[in-house]
Amino acid sequence: TLANIIISQGQNMKPPRLPPVTRGKSARKACLVPACILVSLVVLKLVVPSRHFRASNFNPRGGFVAGSFCHPFALPKIKSHLSFRPRSPKKLTDMGPGYCLCADDETKSSIAGLKGCGSKPVTCETACAEHMIVGEKTAPCVQKTHPECSERFSHDNMQMPSDDIIELARAFHWAVGPHLGVQLPRGSRRDLYQDFAMYDRQMSKTDVAKVKRRIEKFKREAPAFPKKRVFHGRGIVIVGGSSPKFSTSFWVAIHAIRRTGSEIPIQIWFPDGELPDCRRISELNHLNVTVLSFPHLNRADDGFAEVTNRFMFKIIALLFSSFDEVLLLDSDNIILRDPEELFTSTPYLSTGSLLWLDFWGRSSAPDCQSILGNVTAVLHTHESGQLITKKSNTWEALALALFMNAHSYFFFPLTINYM
Repeated sequence: TLANIIISQGQNMKPPRLPPVTRGKSARKACLVPACILVSLVVLKLVVPSRHFRASNFNPRGGFVAGSFCHPFALPKIKSHLSFRPRSPKKLTDMGPGYCLCADDETKSSIAGLKGCGSKPVTCETACAEHMIVGEKTAPCVQKTHPECSERFSHDNMQMPSDDIIELARAFHWAVGPHLGVQLPRGSRRDLYQDFAMYDRQMSKTDVAKVKRRIEKFKREAPAFPKKRVFHGRGIVIVGGSSPKFSTSFWVAIHAIRRTGSEIPIQIWFPDGELPDCRRISELNHLNVTVLSFPHLNRADDGFAEVTNRFMFKIIALLFSSFDEVLLLDSDNIILRDPEELFTSTPYLSTGSLLWLDFWGRSSAPDCQSILGNVTAVLHTHESGQLITKKSNTWEALALALFMNAHSYFFFPLTINYM
């Protein structure tokens, strides 16, 4: 038991070494008496449980768990459910981030005193007594059996893009064209001390004019929004993947949407070779989620084949999804309320789009304004992890975004700095 461990530790403790004295034997005895009393009190304190933590409810794992960064709900600094040795619940914490772990068992966890960076110190014993947040743990999942399929592409829940969308993808492929054939200024925008914009290095006027001509050519040749009813309705579009970063997060995101009570259709797109297995595709079908694969856009040899960067998957999924009104959502975003109300909000209805500010300020190089116009000289950036747009209202802007992503080797350094 805990008490036996503490007693054994107390028995193994060496008595403190007393400083030598030069007085007589009686004086040495007088000095030893208080020392013995002090040692006895220490051992007694260790053996006898306090009134707050009796042996019946003492949680040896309880205490303050340091956070990994400044947000009060950040993961523990030690990347596991609990820190191995939380700070004592009786001690005053420092001003760093973290939370007090009050209790934890198989059915629920209790925390209190959530703190960010620079917050006031707390005593976990007091925080847990005053205001405790209790979270219930879900029961272990029961494995469901699903009939396996030999070919995932033929699964009933796999949705093939329509012939009209395939034709659009082919037309965009030819409109995007080959390499721009221009050169950026010397330096790298990934490094503050090599950022060509910081040193006021700019492109040659010849290259600026060449890029402007290519953009105008793309605008002329890119397909217009189809008059035929190719896109219809509204829905959520997510890009999935097979790596642990994506394969877990999109499941969480989808379940969060359904827990709001929303039945809005969801499409999840997967890169080549990253489709989930048949059992998981069937499970997505139960959540009213249809599965698409980017290679399906390449049904013909001249389909939209080349993806120059992983971020490009998002604009492709948005542009070629079957929805007209799209909530594009990163797989690590969690929706807490029914998203339908966003589609009926005044800002969205009045503009055809709804964007969220990102944390960063403007980072585009001056050449960006020379090529795209001063309208791009905004003082902020926008988050691409969630956006709502009506494609029939914003088709030309989405098409240009596809062009810029297809030539990311040029436009990414032009618009994004080392941050």
